[in-house]
Amino acid sequence: MMLQVMKIIQLKSLYLYCVLALFYASAAVAMSEEEEVKLGAEEHRKIIAAFGVYRNKELQTYVELVGNRVAKESSRAELIFHFTILNDDILNAFALPGGYVYVTRGMLSHMNSESELAAVLGHEIAHITEKHGLRSQTRSKIVGAIATIGAIATGTPGVYELGNLFGGVLLKGYSREFELEADAVGAQYMAKAGYSPEAMLKTIEILKSNDRLEIEHARIEKRAPEVYHGFLSTHPDHDTRYKEAVRESLVLLEDYDEFIRQDEFLEKLNGMTYGDVRQVGVVRKNTFFHPKLGIKITFPEGWRIETTRRGVQAESVTANAIFAVNTGRMNSKLTPKEYLEQKLGMDIREGREVSVSKLKGFLGIVNRADSPFGPRPMRVAVLYDQRKRLVYILSGAGKHDLRNIADDRNFIKTIFSFDLMNRDDRKIAHKPKLQIVRAEAGVTMEELAEESPITNYALDKLRVMNGLYPDGQPEAGQLIKIVD
Repeated sequence: MMLQVMKIIQLKSLYLYCVLALFYASAAVAMSEEEEVKLGAEEHRKIIAAFGVYRNKELQTYVELVGNRVAKESSRAELIFHFTILNDDILNAFALPGGYVYVTRGMLSHMNSESELAAVLGHEIAHITEKHGLRSQTRSKIVGAIATIGAIATGTPGVYELGNLFGGVLLKGYSREFELEADAVGAQYMAKAGYSPEAMLKTIEILKSNDRLEIEHARIEKRAPEVYHGFLSTHPDHDTRYKEAVRESLVLLEDYDEFIRQDEFLEKLNGMTYGDVRQVGVVRKNTFFHPKLGIKITFPEGWRIETTRRGVQAESVTANAIFAVNTGRMNSKLTPKEYLEQKLGMDIREGREVSVSKLKGFLGIVNRADSPFGPRPMRVAVLYDQRKRLVYILSGAGKHDLRNIADDRNFIKTIFSFDLMNRDDRKIAHKPKLQIVRAEAGVTMEELAEESPITNYALDKLRVMNGLYPDGQPEAGQLIKIVD
């Protein structure tokens, strides 16, 4: 009897699933354009609040011109499209229902022609015209419905929980099915607008190169890769279907003359901000400058440098050592050693008074202190800036340290590199920008990378940005992108 009851429940659950699947599958089509635009506008405000807008009127107008030229050839030409440059260095572009298309500074810095920009925008326009955002959302609801059905049938609470409306696809992209459809449809739109669909394939290869680079760097640094839209997974090298789908659109290309030349496109990027605008201070190679405080410090070569709410920290290449610089308010009643013991509660094993860049302080080792790796022995230094009434707290710890400090030589060298900025330092301690220059005869990417302020992997990053990865070299007279 119990078995029959369970079968009846399962049959009813299957029927309910089919009804829900049919309902949600038609929901994207059933939503009116007015509702879709309203939904997009609501999400748009969240996007702007999260990322910020890159304020460059000329570049913004240019992106709108290219985007609208492609959108006019789409299947929803009557829809009002909005194109926004986001002030973020991640390599990303995405779209929201209702005609909202976004491209980041990071993405623009990797484009090398107007056709490539048209390919990126065409791909995102296709996500909107094919309603991929809404269709993905309905699929999520089906998964939620299945979880609910499972809970009804088994008595086990459902584990699926619907998150942000479009949060996942903005960073991770859509399914392979939707991404390939956006390639093919977007290629049709750009071909009708006068752009060669071949640029779509070139753009995809640049994005795949960036994915490869990030995955390799993450492997070396023993961290999770920061890959957006996963072009290597949606466009694997051994699969040529996306190339064939894009090239089918070549028949629609009637009058292709690259009406704005490549050089003109690159020149529009000249002076664009490079890197994380939220970063405190300026990083040049492996030296961190803080112009407001007037200090600088040099970390070991190859270490990843990141700013924190109260200072800056650097992590070793293999993520097994961390060095941090933080600030605190000076207490003139306490000596630097007493500051460590009484203010920070550290148990000093050994140490001595020091003077670093005319700042008096204390250098020592503490037995156990809190670190990102947990309680560890730590190399510390406290420096007193009498004029600013500030304390600089410098500390280094190793992931596998028990009593000895494996990277102590690096930590001590870093501590004694701490210095006050001079006039020459202030000339170079400005936020890096993208510069468009003409390659001289014989110049190599290796030479350009050596002169670049990019902290890590400058050669690889410059090559990807210029479409020359993995081993390309610029031709004499060619306009190329550098960072300065």
